[in-house]
Amino acid sequence: MTRETYRWREEPDIIARFVHDKELPKNTPIVLRPNEVCVVLENGRVSGIVTQQVMRANPTTSMLRRMFGGKRQRSYLFAFLGPYTVNLPFASKSSDHQTLRGQATVRLYATREQIARIIQLPANGMMEIRVQDLQNMLLAEAQAYMARTIQKYSNDDLVQEAANEDANIGLSLALRRTVESFGMSIDHTFITWKQSDKVRLEAEREHVNNMAEHASIQAEREQIRFDSLLGTQQRRADYTARSQMAGKAATERAKAEPRIAQIKAEGSISEAEWDNKHRNQAHETEMARNKAKSKADVLDILRNKELDLRERKQNQDLTLAMTLFESVQDNKRNRSKRLSNAPGCLPVHLRICKLRGVKTKESKK
Repeated sequence: MTRETYRWREEPDIIARFVHDKELPKNTPIVLRPNEVCVVLENGRVSGIVTQQVMRANPTTSMLRRMFGGKRQRSYLFAFLGPYTVNLPFASKSSDHQTLRGQATVRLYATREQIARIIQLPANGMMEIRVQDLQNMLLAEAQAYMARTIQKYSNDDLVQEAANEDANIGLSLALRRTVESFGMSIDHTFITWKQSDKVRLEAEREHVNNMAEHASIQAEREQIRFDSLLGTQQRRADYTARSQMAGKAATERAKAEPRIAQIKAEGSISEAEWDNKHRNQAHETEMARNKAKSKADVLDILRNKELDLRERKQNQDLTLAMTLFESVQDNKRNRSKRLSNAPGCLPVHLRICKLRGVKTKESKK
């Protein structure tokens, strides 16, 4: 009867698994794949390490069966030598007060000689070790180192190749002791920087500006298209209206032509008579206009003559009045002169002075 083969690593993120002897049925076939080892412990001490390279024959029927058989109490530590990748995120403030975020990728591996050191983890109660467990054990130490490093540089300095290389080397040295205590080694580290808040805001602002400009261009295109469509519809409406008007005119003309033909046929009016009548009416209208104009001219002449006569009469009356006024003034002056020269015709005040014997300036003279 063929026994089912024991597979200790069913998921790719499992690094190691600690198994007691009682958990394994006796003579169970066990297969170790490349980069997998089995550390055999007797009474808590390492008694041997089995790998695929050591087991050149079928490992399920030779050495492993002999080692797993017998009466001794044994435990087994199955481990994968790697490599395995641990991702360690971090965030801190730079010297120019910019929040810098990133992720340190640490690539680890183990050797056949060192892997037995990982037994300290099962001793602390961890019967199965995964990549996430390594990340949890290294995260705080990695974040502390990156925080100290970031505070020494500005945002612009950290993106330089030299500063980035120094940070990688420093992180490897900072994690080296802890990693080696698990029986592992660091292959290399790689730091990936995310955009800072400042750079991210500038990128978002540029993105918003680009979106606004794109929207403006799109709006202009829509406006041009709308104007073109509106112009086309307007021209179409104009053409339709003109066509309808032309059609109506043609219809009315078509309706009138039979009546005109009938009138001509009946002889009630001819084109010549119509022209003569039209010319007579025009002549009568012109004569009436000329007559009215002549009458208006006569009225203007009469009105001007009347105004001229009035003006002349007013001038004559004014001249006569001035002549009479001058004549009256001359008479007054002559009468006053005669009175002043007559002896008995002294002014009253002089006669009173003369009776009183008072000499006046006039008497002295």
